[in-house]
Amino acid sequence: MKEKESVFALDDKATSMSGFQVYMRLLSYLKTLKLPFALSIIGFAIFAASQPALAKLMELIIHAIESKDSEARWTLPLLAMGVFAVRGVGHFLGTYYNGYVGAMFVKTLKKETFEHISKLPAEFFDQNLQGKILHRINNGVNKVTTAVTGALKTVIREGLTIIFLLIYVFYLDWQLSLTFVAVAPIVAGLVAYTTRQLKKISRKIEASLGIAMQVTKEMVSNYSLVRGFGAEKYEQGRYSNAVEDIFEKQLKVRRLESLTTPILQFVVAMAVALIVFLLLTPGNLENQTTGQLISYLTAVALIPKSLRQLSGVHITIQKGIVGAELVFYILDTPVEEDSGTIEKDSVQGDIKIEHVNFKYFSSKDWVLKDFNLHIKPGEMIALVGKSGSGKSTLTNLITRTYNLDSGSIQLDDINIKDFKLANLRRHISIVSQNVTLFDDTIRSNIAYGAEYTDEQIKEAAIKAHAWEFISEQPKLLDTPVGDNGLKLSGGQRQRIAIARAFLKNAPILILDEATSALDNESEKIIKDAVETVMEGRTTIVIAHRLSTIKKANRLIVMADGQIQEQGTHDELLALNGIYNSLYLADFEGGDT
Repeated sequence: MKEKESVFALDDKATSMSGFQVYMRLLSYLKTLKLPFALSIIGFAIFAASQPALAKLMELIIHAIESKDSEARWTLPLLAMGVFAVRGVGHFLGTYYNGYVGAMFVKTLKKETFEHISKLPAEFFDQNLQGKILHRINNGVNKVTTAVTGALKTVIREGLTIIFLLIYVFYLDWQLSLTFVAVAPIVAGLVAYTTRQLKKISRKIEASLGIAMQVTKEMVSNYSLVRGFGAEKYEQGRYSNAVEDIFEKQLKVRRLESLTTPILQFVVAMAVALIVFLLLTPGNLENQTTGQLISYLTAVALIPKSLRQLSGVHITIQKGIVGAELVFYILDTPVEEDSGTIEKDSVQGDIKIEHVNFKYFSSKDWVLKDFNLHIKPGEMIALVGKSGSGKSTLTNLITRTYNLDSGSIQLDDINIKDFKLANLRRHISIVSQNVTLFDDTIRSNIAYGAEYTDEQIKEAAIKAHAWEFISEQPKLLDTPVGDNGLKLSGGQRQRIAIARAFLKNAPILILDEATSALDNESEKIIKDAVETVMEGRTTIVIAHRLSTIKKANRLIVMADGQIQEQGTHDELLALNGIYNSLYLADFEGGDT
């Protein structure tokens, strides 16, 4: 069968927009910051306008010296202080408000990106390594920051400085100043070439950085396994290869940057040298005063400094554009489909699964084929079958973690697609074998995603047999659990997860056998808590061990994406079929 198209994989993808379109999209975030952005431009404009004033000041000083004007000693120093005071005001306004705009921009972009990622479908996370996702968020936004703050600051300040200086020198001698126009095509061509090369290399660097991030994450997350198998050298080698690749590509960027700036400076220097040569011709020397010549030369001499700073900006902007592409590709990824309009305060828990077909994006075969099942309100069913038979997939379809390819799932005779996603999931609690806890307090982990009183949290903890160990903690509910509950035992983590389900009090419970990886003592405590939380709820158990499924109203035996057998434990054993084989192979010796 034809595979589903992978529409969420990041790989080395960027947006389909041009560099200019990407940068314009970045700048569109400044619409809500018009006032501070305008103030920063005004500040930089004041600073830039003071540059020709310095050249004019030199002319006035030379003129005063030549004319022996001693009275100028009272006015010129004050004028000089005034020029530098104005420069200072302009520098403050430009720098402060540019920084403010940049900080607000980064805050907005980070919040928007995080909020968007929180709404992306499961397929996105299935098809992308966590390291690459984290790299795109963090490194992408950081590069954008430099493009919007540092680069924009340089472009505005130095760009306006060059404009004001050019206006001044053209005002003094437009014919002589045409030399700058002659070198403009050379400068433009060089900038265009380096921009193309830089974009190509930068995208490869970002891909390599994502790989390095993933290797680091895997090593940190699985350090005990790495040490247990003596794989430190192997992981060091993986990371070293990624870093070496990054190093080689970064050297190419450095080489490009190092060559571009001096070449541009040399081109401009040739233009300045030609101007100086022409300025010192006998005709010019006779027609202009010393002060005018010094003023013109001062203004011309100030241009290369600003141009030098401006020449490196296109590289910074290009890196920012590549970073923005990383972020925008995520922002342009479609979120979970949520076209439902129905919201219910409560549901009975009647689930009808009719003619469901489903396969994953990379699957060649259907995981579920024409699957039909009716689960009555308050009924407990157990899904039994070998790994890959579709048990977890079925529960993921009920919660709409994935969407069906065809068929329908109804809750209380309403298609689950017609429910608002948040409302649908509010009616379902999940207790998984692999408990996920957050690096926060016990209180926050039990009351995850909602607001509850301490009394409600404590009551849920007591029902889940979690208060037994929580009450022994010096900080009680305020006790931090560590990264994924590292400070707690496996049984304690499970009890917190069950307390979380109690507190949610949803009418439908999905239980991915919570006792399969625990010692006997912990298993008995967890089993008692699980049986309590199942009371009065429509319960779907993904069975790994026999300890809970024997009490199920029905056992659903799955294989090849379909129901092969169903009935009670005793009925299925009497059939002497698939369930009997599974029982003898996997469940023999379990609780009876």
